[in-house]
Amino acid sequence: MQFMIIRKADAATEALLPPAPGLIEDMERFHRQFADEGRLGLALGLRPSGHAVRLKIGPGGVTVTDGPFAETKELVAGFTIIEADSKEAAIELLRHWPAADADAIGQVVLELRETGCPGGCAEVASSFTDNDDSAGRYVILLRADADSERDAVPPQPMLDALDAFNLAEADAGVLLAGDGLMSSARGARVVVRRGGASVIDGPFAEAKELIAGFWMFRAGSLEEAIAWAKKVPYPTGPEVEVEIREVLTMDELIGT
Repeated sequence: MQFMIIRKADAATEALLPPAPGLIEDMERFHRQFADEGRLGLALGLRPSGHAVRLKIGPGGVTVTDGPFAETKELVAGFTIIEADSKEAAIELLRHWPAADADAIGQVVLELRETGCPGGCAEVASSFTDNDDSAGRYVILLRADADSERDAVPPQPMLDALDAFNLAEADAGVLLAGDGLMSSARGARVVVRRGGASVIDGPFAEAKELIAGFWMFRAGSLEEAIAWAKKVPYPTGPEVEVEIREVLTMDELIGT
């Protein structure tokens, strides 16, 4: 089974504070154990929401809202995709998340979500071992709704249109990764602190702040990223809300 580990944002990540001493090395070791076993997919951080936008797309047109966004605890600071035998096995792995990540505010919140699309969709996989730390990579985070939170299967024509779009954009070298997320009822949240971790099983009530899928793609600017996001044939609707975030490079993370 494949899972996404969503590292929730906090005041420290939104301010892009330097990581705690040794945290980069600890995170590399945490990820490397999965990479060595062939169980690690995409792993990346996102620039703070002050560099982001949200799009509301519907029959009446598109509304663009600039960041930063106020609901810090529901924002995404980054995510990692791993393979695990079960949800329970994945939760156990998260109990060993580097504790130094909690030093800035005393805790770190990780949301565990099973990947995939109800009804099936073509995953666009990107490997951690690609080691691509270049600028110009953006992520679209598709917001959940009532249908996605009950794992409703979209009409087949919508899935076919999405698969065709993803394939064409991947072949063109624009789309680098993408997948759906199953409902939060299949997930959990793990709160890591120095000295231990606690687990909260899904589902989670704040559906409009949950993520139902993502795309990572190349764009020359935020404006170009917005234009690309408007072209995606989202498998939800008629009202769709997405958040566009720029991928954080290692130089930005360590402040060089």
